[in-house]
Amino acid sequence: MRAHYVILALIAGISFPVSIDIRIPSVIAGVLIALSFWRPELRLWAGVATAFVLGVLRASFGPWELWFVGDIRILLEAMRDIFAARISLILPEPHASYLNGLLLGLRGDIPIAIRDAFRDTGTSHLIALSGYNVTIITSYLGKIFSGFWVPVVGVVLFVLGTGAQSSLVRAALMGILVLGAQKLGKKYTPTRALLLAATLMILFEPTILFEDVGFQLSVAATAGLIYLTPMIEPYFKWLTNKWSVRESLVVTLAAQAATFPIIFYYFGSPSLWSPFVNVLVIVTIPAVMFFGFVAGVAAFVHTTIGIIAVSPAYALLLYQLFIIEFFAKL
Repeated sequence: MRAHYVILALIAGISFPVSIDIRIPSVIAGVLIALSFWRPELRLWAGVATAFVLGVLRASFGPWELWFVGDIRILLEAMRDIFAARISLILPEPHASYLNGLLLGLRGDIPIAIRDAFRDTGTSHLIALSGYNVTIITSYLGKIFSGFWVPVVGVVLFVLGTGAQSSLVRAALMGILVLGAQKLGKKYTPTRALLLAATLMILFEPTILFEDVGFQLSVAATAGLIYLTPMIEPYFKWLTNKWSVRESLVVTLAAQAATFPIIFYYFGSPSLWSPFVNVLVIVTIPAVMFFGFVAGVAAFVHTTIGIIAVSPAYALLLYQLFIIEFFAKL
């Protein structure tokens, strides 16, 4: 728990205005560090004060840049666009654009009416890549390839190739921590992983703390899954978990309850149909992503092969869009 206080103090320092006079907290931190050599019980407070000062200093320098990431991202984004073009050859619209949104986070070609339907039913997160996509990719790679590095490299390349959205970066960091804990035989604690991932992201780019809505929603939703899911689940024991219905509903309710204040502040009141629609749609997302990806790869061999391979994904896309548009009209 002591590390939590230090990390929270660091985040608090980053969140303060850059113009803050840090001379007083710096003196306090120095005094506490000096006193902690004689009074060990003061070491925690010395660490907290020091972390706060470091946070203020970090916020004054702006984002860090990794020079080698830019070139890699350009290459991966070019590959992403080629893959999206193949999907567009084997599916009609708006299904091709929707699948590209699910797989690659490309939303620009989705018709405005469809995007409005997603917004009205609270399902816009489906076409905004998130931790759910990272979980599915990690799961698939983990089943196909044993070991640690293939899933890690796969997730990193996926995040870079799809634009390194903050929600994906957060999920990727937590996913890598899960894989690392499994490899080392250590216990994985979601709360610590979330706090560590958020701290690393804020250290690299302090502005996301208040200016990136995606980051705020991602952290809030994950915290909801960690803390609220165990509280909500007992009330739905009566509901079947066939096809993960109960799990999907509980997870949706937990995430939406945690993100409600942020959504209400930025976008207004969310849809009352949202939990129900999400359950009906989310249970089919892993299958759509799998068949859609396989069909996209097959389309590189021949367009006809891709059209045949995409048939299962097309049927599920028809179902999903029907559900979303139907409830959007309500």
